[in-house]
Amino acid sequence: MRSFAVLAAGFLAACSPALDIASLPESPQRPERIEGIWEGAIALGDLRIVIHVEHAGDALSARVDVPDQGAALPADDVRFDGERFALVIDAIGAAYSGTLDGAGARLEGEWHQGIGIDLDLVKVEKPSVRVRAQTPRPPFPYRAEDVRLPGGGADVTLAGTLTIPEDRDYPAVVLVSGSGPQDRDETVMGHQPFRVLADHLSRNGVAVLRYDDRGVGESTGEREHAVTADFAADAAAAVAYLRSRGDIDAARVGVIGHSEGGVVVARLAARDRGLSCGVMLAGPAVPGAEVHQAQLRLVLGAMWFLPDSTVEKVADLNAALYRAARGPGTWEQRRAEGLAIYREEFERFNFVERTLLRLQPEGTAMVNIVVSPWFAHFLDYDPGADLAATRVPILALYGELDLQVPASQSVPVLEAIERDTGRLDIRVLPGLNHLFQTAETGAPDEYARIEETMAPAALSVIGDWVVRNC
Repeated sequence: MRSFAVLAAGFLAACSPALDIASLPESPQRPERIEGIWEGAIALGDLRIVIHVEHAGDALSARVDVPDQGAALPADDVRFDGERFALVIDAIGAAYSGTLDGAGARLEGEWHQGIGIDLDLVKVEKPSVRVRAQTPRPPFPYRAEDVRLPGGGADVTLAGTLTIPEDRDYPAVVLVSGSGPQDRDETVMGHQPFRVLADHLSRNGVAVLRYDDRGVGESTGEREHAVTADFAADAAAAVAYLRSRGDIDAARVGVIGHSEGGVVVARLAARDRGLSCGVMLAGPAVPGAEVHQAQLRLVLGAMWFLPDSTVEKVADLNAALYRAARGPGTWEQRRAEGLAIYREEFERFNFVERTLLRLQPEGTAMVNIVVSPWFAHFLDYDPGADLAATRVPILALYGELDLQVPASQSVPVLEAIERDTGRLDIRVLPGLNHLFQTAETGAPDEYARIEETMAPAALSVIGDWVVRNC
């Protein structure tokens, strides 16, 4: 699930850029020297920065990727005088400036975001891929097959990977990712948790289908207006595909979903009586508005520089915007209402708060997210109602330190459902975060720094439960 604290605070906490980019000419000089892909790492957290620079006509353009945080941001201004290079990203109050060496292969410079941080970049053919210690490596004791299958909507084709054990009698599961555009490995913060999970399961006798989300990677389809119900339809299509295969037992097909994918598990378990099992990994059991409010308070509250009073202001600002998301009329009308609400709430924040949170007076980016179709659907959908209607066994697994979908919020709801249905196995694993990594605080800024992709304890619980129950 997205960390919605980004609605109020971005990926590097600081202020506005200290660079005067206007000192460089608007028209690039010798642009061929700076075109290409440039990569380096900020020492703080070993955070990789990749800058893609292109030249067209009399202007440069650039995109800054932070692969360990899943961020990609276009630069608003890019300049180069043949030796000095600079760009600015207004949305997060950031800039980069560097000097190109004589060979045209290295930029020595700084990342500016309230403070200056050394960041040297080298020219590369393609961005690096971080290989974590748990990343699966061949030889594999199972067969891997690239597959394409119809999705849950018109013009949606899902591309994925199916791993099949050598044994002939095995259950099968579909992996469903969390919110936001995700590839089949659920690549996030330099980790590939679904690749690690699929490898563990197939080594232990479970067939696994994981796929690129609609509109991501090799999968087709429009996702701009898609909501959770649409992603559930894609997962249902993946289940139907597995049942159609001659090498899969149609009576032993289940679904494993992470975060928002856990919500998809709840939906399918209530609607598909033939589903053999479901596993909710950090899946909310309460409406999205409650999850969002808890997440904002926990994630922002973990930032030492934000007092409780400021955190409450941010939570109140978002709660006020829910009115626009839930409002009638067209998207443009809801957006107009949201902008009016934002500008009124903006006045409650003092200068220091606006700077720390990088709140912009107009609030366009924030409002666009809150009034989007996906967010409006997310706010009021209650997975608890679907979980109460399920007739299949479900494992609900949480990390004790999860700040995005806190166990303390969902577990009591699940325990009440379990008393009525007897279908749920609810577990909270100590010391684990939202990604089921062994963590210190559970804050999202730890995800990239932790070498572990998924704790062995979590993998063991999931694998053992699926083999016994699916």
